[in-house]
Amino acid sequence: MRLARLEIEDFALIARASLEFADGFTVCSGETGSGKTMLLGSLAFVLGERSSADIVRAGAPRARVTLAIEVDAALRESLDADGFENDDDSAILVREMLPTGKSSARINGRLATSGQLRALGERVLEAVGQHEQQRLLSRAYQLDVLDAFAGDDALARRRAVRDAFDGVSTAEAALADLTANVGRALAELEFARFAAREIDEAALVAREDVALRERRDYLVNVEKIASALGAAHDALAGEEANAMEALGSAAAALAGVARFGTSLEALAQSLGALQSETTDAAVAIARERDATELDTGELESVTARLSLIDALKKKYGGSIDAVFETRARFETTIANEDARDDREAALRTARDRARADLARECGALTKLRAKAAAALEKRVGEELAGLAMPAARFAVVLEPLAALGPSGAESPEFALSPNPGEPVRPLARAASGGELSRVLLALVVVLADRRERTALVFDEIDAGIGGATATAVGARIGALARVTQVLCVTHLAQIASWADRHYALRKRDRAGTTIVELVELQDRDAILEEIARMLAGNTAAVALEHAETVLRDVRGKKTRARATA
Repeated sequence: MRLARLEIEDFALIARASLEFADGFTVCSGETGSGKTMLLGSLAFVLGERSSADIVRAGAPRARVTLAIEVDAALRESLDADGFENDDDSAILVREMLPTGKSSARINGRLATSGQLRALGERVLEAVGQHEQQRLLSRAYQLDVLDAFAGDDALARRRAVRDAFDGVSTAEAALADLTANVGRALAELEFARFAAREIDEAALVAREDVALRERRDYLVNVEKIASALGAAHDALAGEEANAMEALGSAAAALAGVARFGTSLEALAQSLGALQSETTDAAVAIARERDATELDTGELESVTARLSLIDALKKKYGGSIDAVFETRARFETTIANEDARDDREAALRTARDRARADLARECGALTKLRAKAAAALEKRVGEELAGLAMPAARFAVVLEPLAALGPSGAESPEFALSPNPGEPVRPLARAASGGELSRVLLALVVVLADRRERTALVFDEIDAGIGGATATAVGARIGALARVTQVLCVTHLAQIASWADRHYALRKRDRAGTTIVELVELQDRDAILEEIARMLAGNTAAVALEHAETVLRDVRGKKTRARATA
């Protein structure tokens, strides 16, 4: 996996530029204000960094940046899974910004989000600059560096510590919730017991209220019912003309002539049947009338029962079925509270077990960190000696935390004694800007074989350094470029002289507009002149001679490095 090509169109002052990445060390140089920051800004833009419409070059319809990456099997598989498959082993990232501030992005021709660009960027390159120098002063960043140096075992153990800490937090939260609400729980328990007892004492029956309501309506209207029944009976079987006699007379009349026709016979039979049914109805009405009697005691009892049921329904649900459901919930509450002591004991056991797990994982991680800290001190010290800090002492102080945390039992602090006789102090207090740059570079070199990203981008890594220190920094970056791709923006010839591919940024006035051009220095004379300009600010003979000396020295070191590789 490697960076292949960066193409820029109408980004800030850059009208059009193309940069082919070397397999090793690519350098971009230029005068102060020549656009080096814009170049790195375009790279950050195409990798999803937040940007505004200000990046669009004045008068241009849009800014456009394209980055081509040659991917390995793992990254290709990831791109395919996300729907960004391609016919070859490449990824083409394109991002545009309109003057309105609207941006769009594509990966292999398919629409992508800024988040997807950033995720891809995190896999292919790591930026190292002034921002990282400030991050280096952060204890959290130092912890990440130490664990990365400690290797996969430490990183896996750190994840185990996080999981164990989460287990402790969960157990403690559950226990605190149980014990903190004892008063409320007891009140809920007392109410549940009272309510369950009240419902049980009522001895409700399903749909009982429907039957009671019907009975109450009957009792309230019993006189009207009795009167209706009496009238009906008189009509059917009263002492005066009644339906039974009338139907009997009609049936007898037709029975005498039934032999003269089937229809007459049928009518006679029908009237006979009606008479029989009327007799039955009269008997039933008489029985119902005789049983109809106002029972004030029963009415009071039914009314009281309905009042009780309605009160329970109002308190515990809108129906008897809902009251039963509420009763079941009260039973659950009672059962849970009866088991409170058992649950509290179980939670305390779970908490203690989680704490023991956390202590065990933290102890194992502490051992790995202590071993890694000693090795990191030695390795960084060796690198600093090669970066013109031969007497520097680098230390990793593991300070125990007051309590075990999600990252372990200690917090590392990087410390430095830059000069003989000076005490070892935290980086923020001991290191100047140039010294901090060298410590950062030393850490980058030490961690190089543990990096998963393809490329390193150095921005202002040369801040605050010069002379022999710059020479040493250049050699270290040159050595780093033998194992990974490096892109460096610099103003120091001692660094640029190590480049495998050299670009220069130039400001130009075109039709009253300032633009930035990116020029690849392809022949030796062009490189020599640029190195001379960086060394002396001009291309006079003495400057060119100095530049030649610098380049010749670098060539010799590269040759010796290849011979011993």
